Amino acid sequence: MSQLRRRHGARLRHGHLADSAAVPVRGARALLSRRVATAREVAHSTVGFIKRGLDFAHRALADARNGTDEQLHFVPPNGSHSIAWCLWHTARVEDLIINSRILKQPTIWNETWARRTGLPADGLGVGQSDADAQKIHIDSMGAFSEYQDAVWAATARFLDTATDADLEREVPSRTGTESVGEAISLHMLGHFNGHRGEINTLRGLQGMPTVMAAQGTH
Repeated sequence: MSQLRRRHGARLRHGHLADSAAVPVRGARALLSRRVATAREVAHSTVGFIKRGLDFAHRALADARNGTDEQLHFVPPNGSHSIAWCLWHTARVEDLIINSRILKQPTIWNETWARRTGLPADGLGVGQSDADAQKIHIDSMGAFSEYQDAVWAATARFLDTATDADLEREVPSRTGTESVGEAISLHMLGHFNGHRGEINTLRGLQGMPTVMAAQGTH
C-alpha cells in the first residue's frame, strides 16, 4: 500500500495526472467528454451568447402574441405604439438585418405576407409618426405568427453555422457600415428587449400579466 502511495504521489508531483491526454479515454466516456467540451465552447462563445439572448427575446415576443384583438392594439393616451406594432416592427427589423444585410438575399416579407396579415407592404416602423404607428393593425395573428416564426428560423439557421469570426464581417448600416455582431447586438438583442419592456408596460396598463410570467420571468 505504501509503495502504491509513493508511486501515486510521484505521479502527482510530476504532473502526470493533470495531463488528461496521457490517459486515453475511449467509448462512451470519450463521447461524453467531447459533448461537454462542445457545450462549453458554445456557452462561452459570442455566437452562443447571442443565441441564448435571442432565444429569450423570441420567447417573450411569442408570448406577447397572446391577447384579444383589442388588447393587442391598445394604445394609451398620449402613446404611439401598441403591442401589435411592437411585434410587427421587431419581426420586420430582424428580417431586414438577417436576410437583407447579413445574408444579402431578399427578405421573407413580401406582398403576399402583407395581404395575409393586413399590414403595410412597405416600411418597418422606423421614423414613423405616432398617427401612422397607431394605424398598424394585424388582421390575422395566425398568419403573422407564421411570418414571425419564419424570420426566427432564418436567424437560427444563420447562427447555427456562424463563428465568432463571422461576426467581424462588415455589413451595410443606415449610417455606413457595422460588423455583423454590432448589427445583431444593437438592432436585435438590445432593441428587442427595449420593446419587451414597452410590451410589458402596455400589458400592465390593461391588467395583463407580464410576458413569460408563467415561466417565472418577464
